Amino acid sequence: MDLKLRIFKAVANDKRLRMIRLLNDKGLLTLGEIALAMSIPQPTACRNLKILESVGIVKSSINHANAEYMLTGDKETGIYRQILEIILNTQ
Repeated sequence: MDLKLRIFKAVANDKRLRMIRLLNDKGLLTLGEIALAMSIPQPTACRNLKILESVGIVKSSINHANAEYMLTGDKETGIYRQILEIILNTQ
């Protein structure tokens, strides 16, 4: 499947849009912090973050057994920048 199509499918979900906004506002957050801030179970947060990670919008790392997530640096270039501008500037 075309990357652009996969990206649009990934962001075509209210929870994932909220996650993008949250990570944009707060920066690096653990899985638990994201789940708590969004009032959703951790497995739901994890599943949605993995979808965003699979298209390169989010990246993760493990720090002392905690999964941490942040928006990728690629948000400053190309389609990511354009998509994030659309997402972050609409309610």
